[in-house]
Amino acid sequence: MKLNRKQIMILGGIFLLLVSFFGYKYLIGRKPAVNNNEQTNPSDNIFPTVDSSVKVNLKSIRKGEAVLSVNDAPNGTKSIEFEMSYLVINEDTGDGGGSVSQGAIGKCYEVKSVWECGEPSPTGRKIILGTCSSGVCRYHNISEPIKISLKFSGSYGDKMFTKEYEL
Repeated sequence: MKLNRKQIMILGGIFLLLVSFFGYKYLIGRKPAVNNNEQTNPSDNIFPTVDSSVKVNLKSIRKGEAVLSVNDAPNGTKSIEFEMSYLVINEDTGDGGGSVSQGAIGKCYEVKSVWECGEPSPTGRKIILGTCSSGVCRYHNISEPIKISLKFSGSYGDKMFTKEYEL
């Protein structure tokens, strides 16, 4: 029994459909069930919070620049990382205005008994609330409070601090 070219093409197509069908069924059967009614926030309850004796200060030193400092960090603290998030007024008319989410991330450094966060400056450390390129900075027009999240790491493990600040 010799198969002609047309019969080979038909059998090949049927074979390809069967392989695709069973392959799809196999892959779908392996996915875990997802409960769409359950919502979680990835930052909730990941780490315990720091003690209330920890004092975090955020102050504006001039337009677009702020100082973030931490006093009374827990004993045994080896590092502190910060994340700032805030909404800015969108000045790009192409997007129709509104607000845009922006922020800054970085590390804090221990200077004597105080932790200072951000990039070095002549007067200590500071955080630029905007973007800088080739020595020219464009500062953000912040429209709402700034949310600060700090991750403390040390001999005690990891602990979090979160609070909103007005500048």
